[in-house]
Amino acid sequence: MLVSFRIGLAAIFLAFCGIAQAEDGAGPLAARAIPTLDDFLSDPDYWSPEMSPTGRFLAGVRRIEGKDYILSIDLNSEDFTKTFKGVGDVYVNWIDWVTDDLMLVSLSGYVDYRNGKQMTRKEVEDWTEKSRKIPRKFTRLVSIERATGKTVPMFGDSRALNQNYSLGRVTDFLPDDPEHILMPARMNGDLDLFRVDVRDGSYERIAIGTDNTYSWFTDRNGEPAFRLNVNDRGTVITIFAREDRENGNIKWRKTRTIRLNDKDDSDAAPDFQILYAGPTSTTYYVSARLEGEDFAGIYLYDFEKDEFVETIRKNENVDIEHAFFNRDTRELLGVYYVEDRLIIEMSDDEIQAHLNGLNAYFGNRANVIPIDSSADGKRWLIEASGPEIPTSYHYYDLEEATAMEVGEYQMKLSGKAFGHTDTIQYTARDGMALHGYLTRPVLAKEGDNPPLIVMPHGGPETRDYFDYDREVQILVSQGYQVFQPNYRGSSGYGIKFADAGRRQWGRAMQTDIEDGYAYLLGAGLADPDEACIYGFSYGGYAALAAATLTPDLYQCVIDGAGIADLKAFLTWKRKEEGADSEAYEYWVKHIGDPRADEVEIKAYSPVELADRITRPVLLLHGKEDGIVPYDQSKRMVKAMETAGKPVKLVELPESGHTYMSDEDERVFYDEMLGFLQTHLPVN
Repeated sequence: MLVSFRIGLAAIFLAFCGIAQAEDGAGPLAARAIPTLDDFLSDPDYWSPEMSPTGRFLAGVRRIEGKDYILSIDLNSEDFTKTFKGVGDVYVNWIDWVTDDLMLVSLSGYVDYRNGKQMTRKEVEDWTEKSRKIPRKFTRLVSIERATGKTVPMFGDSRALNQNYSLGRVTDFLPDDPEHILMPARMNGDLDLFRVDVRDGSYERIAIGTDNTYSWFTDRNGEPAFRLNVNDRGTVITIFAREDRENGNIKWRKTRTIRLNDKDDSDAAPDFQILYAGPTSTTYYVSARLEGEDFAGIYLYDFEKDEFVETIRKNENVDIEHAFFNRDTRELLGVYYVEDRLIIEMSDDEIQAHLNGLNAYFGNRANVIPIDSSADGKRWLIEASGPEIPTSYHYYDLEEATAMEVGEYQMKLSGKAFGHTDTIQYTARDGMALHGYLTRPVLAKEGDNPPLIVMPHGGPETRDYFDYDREVQILVSQGYQVFQPNYRGSSGYGIKFADAGRRQWGRAMQTDIEDGYAYLLGAGLADPDEACIYGFSYGGYAALAAATLTPDLYQCVIDGAGIADLKAFLTWKRKEEGADSEAYEYWVKHIGDPRADEVEIKAYSPVELADRITRPVLLLHGKEDGIVPYDQSKRMVKAMETAGKPVKLVELPESGHTYMSDEDERVFYDEMLGFLQTHLPVN
């Protein structure tokens, strides 16, 4: 529950009592096995661990032979007694404790849309487009008694609410009222807010939304404070704040319109993001980029006055968008942000000392995040991940200053060897300072230059981090080194850096990628004629731009769901979003106006330059992609075939832009790795 507490400084000894044993247990790096593709693509084994209020019990989701179980561990017992509870044909999303004897569990499953009957997991996993059943996903929140396993669905058997396919979200856990929670649910088409009894599932409606409402936020007293409405495409939200009137009625006042923050190919970096209830009934902690400011910071915002009343934390180099809060006291505990790696700044110096010790425990190569704690603050639950450290979860006893691993997200990766990542600082041709990450194979020695994969990220307004990246490690496991440049236009470095990428598709954004490769060549870290470029989404566009603008720079090109025809993409966006929408305006600012800038747009559209291509090209694209239409890849194939250029398009029939079916995912990587082995073989 991330409470603020007094602790000792014994954590400074962690570096001496834990990390050496962890390395000895895994064995020398060269002796460890390198993960296979099957290992990387294996199902998750353990996730969503949560600690009970007293810290005695730990509950998490354990998947065994394709079935989900709730695994509870008694941390007070000598042998850490474990109990399992199966959940049948549904999937567990997350777990949270109400008391030591009662937990809330979010479950998902599928029903046949034709008749409303629940499908088994086997029916879901074996489903194809030729199947007669039509699967429709549902989510449901239940309470479960730890000792007896008694299960109670929230909202019970209400006919008015059971037509909802999404009944698994909690708006407020109401720390002052442990018998109730606040949940959003649709009634008569509107998304309303309900107080629900966790003991029997009974409910009462406390606020009414609209058919466009998609989320609620409450103040520190558990009263509705914000209502968020979303446009039809799910890309722009309008925030309505509560306005109390003298007659006791509530009016919802529109305060601002913003673009959604979606980490997967966002339509923009956020300029305003609601975080948590503030110290008074009319204030909220928010992440915001104030007018005229370069960097986003954490502020206290009065929603009744529509004013920022206090600056909590700013940084002069990067955006700060996240914070830690105590769910029980609603106290702000600290902030976190990313420079090269995760930086956590806690308000309490002794808590900070413990976190510093935990970082030392992981050799300062992991991002260590406290995700839960007991109410008295003597026991922590932490999550750790780093470039060479896949996600794992650990129980930490403050009084004993000891850490113990309680689970790994993917157990098949346990004890395996992963490529080492270093930060690369370089300068663009116009003098702009840039950086990226270079990850090298496990057995690569100093002076060795394995074939290079240049891998620009998608977005483009996202960024790469110093953290575990499955796709990077898949490529590294095959003997390649991987370079990830954070080109201008990436997020996290302030609005000026992001703005520097506007209308620079194929231009400065592209040359930033080229300059990173040139730096590696000049530094002796890569060899000429020994590199391919691969990217997904915007990264796919960058790969195709490289194929057409610098056709001899790379030995091969791989495009995953990239934009090939900029004008056609803008036309599609205009049709989908509307000519006056903020989402369409965002893309016009990024790429250009399809009428006023038509000549320039064509000059940097890969479909217009297909005759320049000299290297092998592979395209991979999900047929159900709703962010970059599959039609974009078809257009590129047509342009290349018209120009007499060979090309292969791999259609992923059951995949979109941000998800892939298991079968499509396997095809995706088999095709990619086979293509690389043919055109950029590893010796």
